[in-house]
Amino acid sequence: MDFIRKNWSRLSLAFLYFLGGVLAIVAWANYGSRITDGTWLSDFYNIALLVSTMLFFFGMVGVTVVKTMQSKKVVSALYMIVGGIITLLLIVFVIVDGVNGGEFTALDGLWARASFYQLWVPFFIFGLHPLIKGVTRFIEAEMVPAQVKPAAAPVAETVVAEKKPAAKKAAPKKAAK
Repeated sequence: MDFIRKNWSRLSLAFLYFLGGVLAIVAWANYGSRITDGTWLSDFYNIALLVSTMLFFFGMVGVTVVKTMQSKKVVSALYMIVGGIITLLLIVFVIVDGVNGGEFTALDGLWARASFYQLWVPFFIFGLHPLIKGVTRFIEAEMVPAQVKPAAAPVAETVVAEKKPAAKKAAPKKAAK
């Protein structure tokens, strides 16, 4: 019970991430036939976005749970793994789409708004942000030495501070009338 009391905020955040991943699975179950009924490029696009969303949410569940254990290196490694896989998946998609005409990765024209919200925002939020955060935290964990607690001084060697005489207080001045 003490563990829950100390880590309730992280556990509630992990629950929200878990709920997001479950909702992505529900979306796949309800709209799976619509997600994979187009061309192979459209199917790859929809599946890549769905997998990256689920991986992000379930990966963040792992990150928030591991944060409760206070292991900075494992947290940074999880950030790097989740961000790296999502970034790699979406980079592969951008390359494949670029070779096939660039319909889904357009930055101008008819598909620009859809491309921005459906590809580029998830690419930066779900992929690059965790990747960069994990790399920087890993570097910080490696560069900063672990803090060593100072050894407690033995009781016999403690020195009692000498008492200094208190300074005389100045008498308050009377206000002139």
